[in-house]
Amino acid sequence: MSTYTSSAIVLAISLFAANANALPPGPAEAPLPPQDHFASVGMVVPPVAQGQVKRMLINPYGEVDGLRLTDGTIVKLPPHMSDALTRAVKPGQMIRVLGRFEARGTVNADAIVNLTTAQTVFNQPPAIGDSQPLPPHLRAQRLQTQQVEGRIETVLTGPRGEANGVILTDGSIVRFPPDSLRLPVQQGAPFAASGLGTRNVHGTSLEAISLGTSLSALQPIYDRAP
Repeated sequence: MSTYTSSAIVLAISLFAANANALPPGPAEAPLPPQDHFASVGMVVPPVAQGQVKRMLINPYGEVDGLRLTDGTIVKLPPHMSDALTRAVKPGQMIRVLGRFEARGTVNADAIVNLTTAQTVFNQPPAIGDSQPLPPHLRAQRLQTQQVEGRIETVLTGPRGEANGVILTDGSIVRFPPDSLRLPVQQGAPFAASGLGTRNVHGTSLEAISLGTSLSALQPIYDRAP
């Protein structure tokens, strides 16, 4: 991210945070400022989403790496921002997001403003001196076998719009390689999975090893599933 863009984000967030304190209580959404508002003050990063947080999203390791808004928008942040995000944002609160659309209905966040508390989370690299994450083969040892079954609430997508996961109506999250699907995924469809993941206060998330329309109809997605 360029210095100019970073400065624009900071300026935009400062104004949004100040305005957040003036918002009336309650879940009513304020309209996004018009595009010419940002041009008039030299900003290059207008907000791309605003709404109420429905749930926190976690990866198979249990780290919060995103949010789902009540209108269905998915907001992504890298997993090293998990602690900062959970401190600043809670389900039910109103947020405003600055960032870039990755695919339809999915935003990569540069910053998230909590309109309820005026707290702000900036997407930034890990701080120098932070402990290094465990290597993948050691992290995997912390995962546990998980099984989920239900109906699809949301289809998760990658940068090119390819399906790489789903959220079920109970909040369970299943991730899978885009080229592993052997069944259609769409909202309301029955879906089940078995794999390795984590269950914590935010819900269940797993990396699939087997997929199907029910637990009794699971099919392995790899040639040699454990």
